[in-house]
Amino acid sequence: MKSYYVNRRLVFSSFFAVSILNGAVALASDVPSNDRSDAVTDLATLIQAAERNNPGIRATNHNIAAARARLNEAWVSPFFQFDVTTSFGLAPEARGTSAVTAEDSQLPVDNRWLPVFKTEVKGAIPLWTFGKLSAARQAARAAVRGAELDRDQKKAELLFDVRRAYYALQLALDIQQMISEGRNKLANAVERLDKRLESDDPEVNQSDKYRLASTLAEVDARSSEAVRLAESSVAALQILTGIKLIRVPDCPLEPVDFAPESITTYKKIGRKERPEAGMLRAAIVATEADLDANQARYFPDIALALQASTSYSSGITDQSNPFVPDPANYNSFGAALVARWSLDFWGNAYRVERSKQNLLKINSGLDQALDGIALEVATTHSAVMDAKRRVEAWKKGHQETRRWFVSAAQAEEVGVGETKELVDAVGAYFKARYNHLQAVYDFNLAVAHLERTIGSSLLTLDEWNQSCE
Repeated sequence: MKSYYVNRRLVFSSFFAVSILNGAVALASDVPSNDRSDAVTDLATLIQAAERNNPGIRATNHNIAAARARLNEAWVSPFFQFDVTTSFGLAPEARGTSAVTAEDSQLPVDNRWLPVFKTEVKGAIPLWTFGKLSAARQAARAAVRGAELDRDQKKAELLFDVRRAYYALQLALDIQQMISEGRNKLANAVERLDKRLESDDPEVNQSDKYRLASTLAEVDARSSEAVRLAESSVAALQILTGIKLIRVPDCPLEPVDFAPESITTYKKIGRKERPEAGMLRAAIVATEADLDANQARYFPDIALALQASTSYSSGITDQSNPFVPDPANYNSFGAALVARWSLDFWGNAYRVERSKQNLLKINSGLDQALDGIALEVATTHSAVMDAKRRVEAWKKGHQETRRWFVSAAQAEEVGVGETKELVDAVGAYFKARYNHLQAVYDFNLAVAHLERTIGSSLLTLDEWNQSCE
């Protein structure tokens, strides 16, 4: 028996095990692991490890940080639009007055050429932009909100994948326990039947042995499926969480304690809380901001313009002569109230129209998404109710067929029961127990799917993490 074997029951399809593994591989990454041989990895531990190690969650955290940096940029950058220009060159020395040079026959370019250093700072502080700056900040805030909702969506998907693999592992281990219990009784019955056939017991025949052998072969085949499901589920959990040793608590698969409410309640929650809908709403806010910014382009930007510059050249003479213009040596500064107005009104009209159409498109997409959410909620709610009814119905059948199975096994063991009765009892018990625990698994998974569908928690972490005290 595998090291992760605990007291479990039921039969399950191997096809779904493969689908679980494939879903897990899509989320695979190289992450730190937990090698403690004594660690019990309950559902809460697995979820916490998955959230820490999942690369998709880490990527969304970086995306949120980038969006927040863009928001900070929208607040700060417009007020620091200043340029500094520093230049180095050569200029001829200036002499004499503005009318007569020091040497009447000599041109200025014939004077000495000396190095010139110049530094200039200029820019503008926006005072009123008719909504352009506020629109940029609104779009940046919407981008942050969209990134946060994207992380919520990724977490919800990861949470569902972990729960699905965890309950599948419980299911597989329950299969092994159930098969172990029934197979031992069948194997013992085959041995006793062989002895009775060897002693020429007139009350048994070869058909009874064939019937038992056929049933035993079917049980062995189901056991192989259970092993495959357990191994696939463990592999999925290892990839999702980064924990190498998966040893779940010694608890049987039981339905979570959840009482479904009306479908109307969940539709309202889904429309409001679903991350996908929230991301579309954030996109609408960003597009509205883009429309406001384009409409504001019809108006000028009013700003306070500032300028300061200095130029210096060592060795140029007559710097104190007020009649000699000396562009190589000066200091200047100034400030002015300016308005900058783009006259691209025609092109801006198309930009405004483009923003309007994008806004209409996203609004239509939101309406379509809300309809899809309502349909998904309705389908999932129906699955929850169906599984709940099957759990209640098969629970009684499971209990009754177990009594039949125990009674038939005891009767066969003491030699007063018929082999056919034991085979029929085993088949009925396996079927009823399978259907019961299949319904339990379906119910737990449907509740997990409903939680993901509405985008809001239905149970606390402790309520999901069942205890078998």
